[in-house]
Amino acid sequence: MDAENEPSNGDGEKGATISTAQNQGGNETANDEPEATRVTAENRFSDPREFRYSVNSANGITLTWLVDNLTGKTINYYTVKVSTFNPVGDPSYDEHSGKNSFNLQYVGPVIPGLELGVFELFTYQGALDSIRIDEVDLEYADGTKETVVYNRTTKDDSGLNNR
Repeated sequence: MDAENEPSNGDGEKGATISTAQNQGGNETANDEPEATRVTAENRFSDPREFRYSVNSANGITLTWLVDNLTGKTINYYTVKVSTFNPVGDPSYDEHSGKNSFNLQYVGPVIPGLELGVFELFTYQGALDSIRIDEVDLEYADGTKETVVYNRTTKDDSGLNNR
């Protein structure tokens, strides 16, 4: 591959990013998977236009979260990692799986300036009081990855299909 067509690591430098991992014998092995850079939500997402949830008659919880892509890059895939809590701040668990953390996965592309978000019935909980978006994993069209530390919580249960 010539220098003009060599992949960029996103900093203007040419060359592929190779991370390493240790195998059982303690030896380092090459890993083709690029490591995600951890960043804050500033300059990644707009303030949310909507961040609320709704509860249906069967305790089904639908989360709505809508923001703009401010990254300056096209997002191919994103995973929104959420946690759920009861009124005293303890974890609130899904009635079927027993989980209180969920990974909501989406496929783009989401070009810069356009909206990305969540609108998904993702759990069934009778004691839910709040939902926190912990992180959002982004995979860009150029192959780079970022984990956006978000840590925002909503108690707004004024969503569309309330009981």
